[in-house]
Amino acid sequence: MTSEGAAAGRRAQRTSAQTMVRDGVSLVAGAVLTSAVGVAAWIVAARMLPQQQVGQASAFVSGFLLVAGLGDLGLGAALLRWVPRAGRLRTVLLARCYLLVLFGSLAAAVVVLLLPTGDEITESLPRFSAAAFLVAAVAWAMFQFQDAVLVSLGRARWMPYENASIGVARVGVLALAGPAFGAAGILLSWVAPALAGVAVVSVLVYRLLARERPPDLAEPVLPDRREVVRLLVPTYPAKVAAGLLTDLVPLLVIGRFGPVPGAVFFLVWMAGNTVDYAAISFAQSVIVRISHEPHRTRELFALGSRRLAAAFVPVLLLGVLLAHPLLSIFGRDYAEQGAWLLRLVLIGCLPRLVVTLVVAAGIAHGRGRLVALLEGSSALGVLGVVAMVPVTHLALTGLGFVVVQCLVATAAVAALWRWVRTANAEGGPA
Repeated sequence: MTSEGAAAGRRAQRTSAQTMVRDGVSLVAGAVLTSAVGVAAWIVAARMLPQQQVGQASAFVSGFLLVAGLGDLGLGAALLRWVPRAGRLRTVLLARCYLLVLFGSLAAAVVVLLLPTGDEITESLPRFSAAAFLVAAVAWAMFQFQDAVLVSLGRARWMPYENASIGVARVGVLALAGPAFGAAGILLSWVAPALAGVAVVSVLVYRLLARERPPDLAEPVLPDRREVVRLLVPTYPAKVAAGLLTDLVPLLVIGRFGPVPGAVFFLVWMAGNTVDYAAISFAQSVIVRISHEPHRTRELFALGSRRLAAAFVPVLLLGVLLAHPLLSIFGRDYAEQGAWLLRLVLIGCLPRLVVTLVVAAGIAHGRGRLVALLEGSSALGVLGVVAMVPVTHLALTGLGFVVVQCLVATAAVAALWRWVRTANAEGGPA
């Protein structure tokens, strides 16, 4: 290779790494904006409504967010691997995935309503609860799926604007509907902006696909049945496990501890989910870049780890120190009942960052079994803690979360180390 060719190669690698970081920052910014405005909406709700109504509304919200996680069938993460290789066939790929998510979310919503937790979900809406839940579940499944669509198409920079707009709309709807409709006003503030967001983004994606020429690929590839099975069969259970961790846990707490402690737990758990959502958003850029350049996995993984740690670790430690005043924004009762729980949940998010990055590398290389094992262990461990903790010691659920995440992170590091050693021995990408 000539010196000019080597220099061009190095420039291309630097540009690739910069693109990964830039897209990751855009995704984190979108997640942070979404979460910040979401927190503002819950502050308004906590100040306007009794704690019991907040708890009931949080059960409904947790329910349709659980469906949104289940209904994408694992296709959101899979698109990050498939779309870069699809070329001119990407429109066909995306259309099929949209239809699958639509039917998957409808089926998941029906199943969730039939579970024992369905009563907690529908309590906040005595009339038309099932129909409202189906609409909310499908709207949020499509809305969240479109984030992966935008990232896979190289439009991660759109997401901060999209998420900020939806968040501001949520606060506005809540301020108008909350005093008039109570808990139902909270639910309306989630559903109406999501429906609008799905409509607008769908139009933008359609226009993008119609106008923009896809990447020139020698052989555009759609995933065959074997690849779909190999990736989705293990990774979809991992997606289910992640949904159980983020959205079923609050439902179980509300069912066991009641709506008043459940409201406190939901707000604390939402803080942990915010960190998780932002970290996963950054990891999506790692998946896309490693899928493009699998031979640079170690370099890109190390760069992603450094950036993720620099962005999240100081924020988490600051949150631990300021837990009581942060919760006092919602009200004194929330701070008194949930400060220690919040500290423990934020501490548990530190090892969770490690798990998130290893899962991203696993998805990029199609190692679905590893992804399923890590996410499943995390979810089952936390669900077990919630089921066993005495109802008089809510903060112990936070301690259990810390222990479980430390154990899973240790397993993730061990698996990554074995993976790298095996790849080095075989001379393949690591």
